[in-house]
Amino acid sequence: LTAGDIGATLKLKDTYTNHILSTKGSEIFIKPINFPDPKLRMAINAKNEADDEKLTIALQEIRHEDPSVIVEYNKELKQTLILIQGELHLQLVVWRLKNIYNIEVDLIPAKIPYRETIQKASASSYRHKKQSGGSGQFGEVYMKIEPYYEGMPDVKDYPVRKVEVTELAWGGKLVFVNSITGGAIDTRYLPAIQKGILEKMAEGPLTGSCVRDVRVIVYDGKMHAVDSNDISFKIAGMKAFTAAFNEAKPQLLEPLYDIEVTTPEDMMGDVMSELQTHRSIITGMDSNNGMQVIKAHTPLAELDAYTTSLQSLTQGRAKIRSKFHDYAPVPGELQMKLTEKHQKLEEA
Repeated sequence: LTAGDIGATLKLKDTYTNHILSTKGSEIFIKPINFPDPKLRMAINAKNEADDEKLTIALQEIRHEDPSVIVEYNKELKQTLILIQGELHLQLVVWRLKNIYNIEVDLIPAKIPYRETIQKASASSYRHKKQSGGSGQFGEVYMKIEPYYEGMPDVKDYPVRKVEVTELAWGGKLVFVNSITGGAIDTRYLPAIQKGILEKMAEGPLTGSCVRDVRVIVYDGKMHAVDSNDISFKIAGMKAFTAAFNEAKPQLLEPLYDIEVTTPEDMMGDVMSELQTHRSIITGMDSNNGMQVIKAHTPLAELDAYTTSLQSLTQGRAKIRSKFHDYAPVPGELQMKLTEKHQKLEEA
């Protein structure tokens, strides 16, 4: 085969896109294709639960043939996500699943990986007491929590016996300060208190999202010679943290993305107007080979909807690139709406 030729062969069981076929012993190297970043993300499920494993295998095969399809299971969101180039691309994948693999699927909007944090200091205590036939459970914890930031002053209000900094898997930190004096709580129970706090931070009080950037100072408590144990202090630590968090002016954070929209000049006004309806903040403009480049910060919650409307608005003539920028506070009205929705789900 030479440049411009198209070839076909059979029985290449383990050969996929970007693999090179050549004569044995030759050293041919072809630069691999760099595929564009995905523009749209959706959660995908098999309509019939019995097809779950079949769907996983089918999506892996589609991914091998078309590397611009990205499939991942997000443990935090508890969703299987499919990331593709747009609506038409998604329809093609769904068609293949139905007609080639005989799998019916449901597509639902992907959840947003929000984060929770606090804006002021707060103190609380919790006593966990449970009595049954034999030995019971008892643990009491007093704690203060504060917003954490790099370079913040050391603890001055309480004596500091030990400081543990935990780099959280979802970003941010937990700084755990042991300020217990006089043996109010035995040192062996401190890891249980910390574990209870970390478990609650993995599923925060506001919306069930991960909590980040908090300093916790455990400064007092009580224990019982017989009834105290790890589980008692784990529960007491979790409950005390939740109570303090709710009084510390909690703040919901959302992922913010840097985006670049490349558009023909005559469509620039419409594109900018559409950006602003999706809570975008314009950060700059530039020109490139006769096209206009608009730079903005856009919340991930708005990005999928904007990508679809942009293609419709410009008849596919505009291009968009995006990358994660940072987490930013969610507007108060939206935070209230998301919190209420989570509370209703919890009650249900």
